Amino acid sequence: MSLLISCEVGGNEVPEQLIDPTLRELLPVHDHLNATDNREPSSGGAALQHHHKGASLGKRGLVKKSRKKMRPGKLPATLSCDEPASYVAQRLADKLQVPLLLNRYSPDLINVTHSLHHRSLFPEQARAWSTEQRQQLIETIYEPYRASVRQAIQTGLDRSGYLIHLAITTFNIQKNNKIQRADAGLLYDPACEHEVDLCLDLVDELYEEVPMLRVRRNYPGRGTTDRLTKAMRTEFADENYFGIELMLNRAWVGRPLPIRDEVLDGIAWTLQLVAELEQSEAA
Repeated sequence: MSLLISCEVGGNEVPEQLIDPTLRELLPVHDHLNATDNREPSSGGAALQHHHKGASLGKRGLVKKSRKKMRPGKLPATLSCDEPASYVAQRLADKLQVPLLLNRYSPDLINVTHSLHHRSLFPEQARAWSTEQRQQLIETIYEPYRASVRQAIQTGLDRSGYLIHLAITTFNIQKNNKIQRADAGLLYDPACEHEVDLCLDLVDELYEEVPMLRVRRNYPGRGTTDRLTKAMRTEFADENYFGIELMLNRAWVGRPLPIRDEVLDGIAWTLQLVAELEQSEAA
């Protein structure tokens, strides 16, 4: 069974044509982003794309968003991103030796997890841009990334017949003045029996392997809302595609402590066990 890990919100780059000319010497080096990873994934899958080494985690985990007005051609070389999610995605992919897709561009520009008709496709500041400027974001960031995800999924399915796509993101401990009581959430479609079975197995194995981790299903969101995994689930409805979103509480995953990495390695080990279980049952 193939396993694919993606992170749609972990990049902080800005397309070169949108950067202030006086700041272009600060452009990040990303030649390796377009290179193919030569490693052979242990569970099969597509070649690595949109991968970068990422920045070290800050004290607050998520880079603070700029309050300055965003104008095309006047942007800095980097904007904010979900750094903890990027770190998690890269660590899991490295531990499992599986393909990783990481959107290198900042979610401050466009949210590639949403469909084109979603009201939150463009963040507030980018929403004020002209129609032509927003279309440029779609053509430069959204469409290429979505295409890379489709290709990676198809490659994994062609290779092994089954593919688990794990999309990584994080969530705030507090929302609307309420505490979100979970360390991790697994988002899936309750109408898809194979996704239900997979997540039930994951929860059981995580309880054994990482007992300190509080895991909830379809919390703090739902796997049926407008997300990348939902879109891919629809596109690959006739295939053995498992679209799961793993949401981790930023309160702990944003802290560079040894216990954090122990938990993440436990999650990786659990994913490997469950993928092997699903493969044996499918056989």
